[in-house]
Amino acid sequence: MSFSARPRSMFVQNSWYVFGWSHEVAEPKGLLGRVIIGQPIVVWRDGEGVLHAMEDRCPHRHAPMSRGKVHGDTIRCMYHGMTFSTRGECVDMPLVQPAPDCRLRTYPVTERDDWIWVWTGEPGGEAAIEVPRAIGINAPGRPMMASQIEYDAHYQLLHDNLCDLSHVDFVHRESLKRATGADWAETAPRITHRDRGLRFERWFEEAELPGKPELKVDTWIEIDFTFPGIFVMQGERHAAGTAAACNRQRPLGIEPLMRNFEQQAVTPVGANRTAYFYATGLSGNTSETDAHVTRRMAVVNAAFEEDRQMIEAQQQIWNLTSADHTKHFLPQDKGPFLMRKLVDKLLKAERG
Repeated sequence: MSFSARPRSMFVQNSWYVFGWSHEVAEPKGLLGRVIIGQPIVVWRDGEGVLHAMEDRCPHRHAPMSRGKVHGDTIRCMYHGMTFSTRGECVDMPLVQPAPDCRLRTYPVTERDDWIWVWTGEPGGEAAIEVPRAIGINAPGRPMMASQIEYDAHYQLLHDNLCDLSHVDFVHRESLKRATGADWAETAPRITHRDRGLRFERWFEEAELPGKPELKVDTWIEIDFTFPGIFVMQGERHAAGTAAACNRQRPLGIEPLMRNFEQQAVTPVGANRTAYFYATGLSGNTSETDAHVTRRMAVVNAAFEEDRQMIEAQQQIWNLTSADHTKHFLPQDKGPFLMRKLVDKLLKAERG
């Protein structure tokens, strides 16, 4: 697949995208600017704490509104003072009466599972597509830690990475592989289709228990990967033999030795720039669990830096490679192939 198309043509417009974590714009009058699929967007809270999203580009001289100030239910550009309502209408401009007849594009915005989501598509279309579900990082009894990183790479290379975790055995040999105690490249997940996404399920039988390699466990992994790049994973460690007892299906009604949770989102910034939001956590509400989550987050941070280095290097080679250059299809490519097929379907539907 070639990534040489114009930036806007490679993005699905009609989608809810993760703008950031709710805690990044937590206080009334807070504001934050980011770029999503090539569109500069500012998210802000008015004086009552209500969330709004609009074009991060003042129509006067295109200064970023995210460098402005919130006053009650208006936002003012702090370059020359042009002020806008929550509907995007200009309501005040020094020396100009009445206010100029101009407006900023506004975007539907909402919060769910501790993420801020922005709809970038056709006005009114947001009602037809549900905001993807995740986990949420602030639930009692499930401590989680969150962070984010950006990649100089096309968003579908990150999709590929998340839909084929066999790379854990190689890219993350000293980080995630050791932390999970599993051989990710030795078995294939069961993949099923879901609405605008895929589900991956698998058992790792007789996996090592990290820190106690002499002990063996059966590990169940369930991943939902939903467009536009929402990765939600739940893992369970069970006593050895549980996988066989369940006929290698989902372990319903069996209490695990430990549960872990991952919540991640891929948000395209531009043609070859992608934001990645992630969180990791465990079940439990003790100081020991909190300490374990802190250690786990250190491993996750190291692993995603490993991913960043590999994927950015991969992007550089893709930039030098023609679209018709042969790529060999392997069994590990099933997940990435199905996800790319879904993205192509969504893009074609928008183009007509």
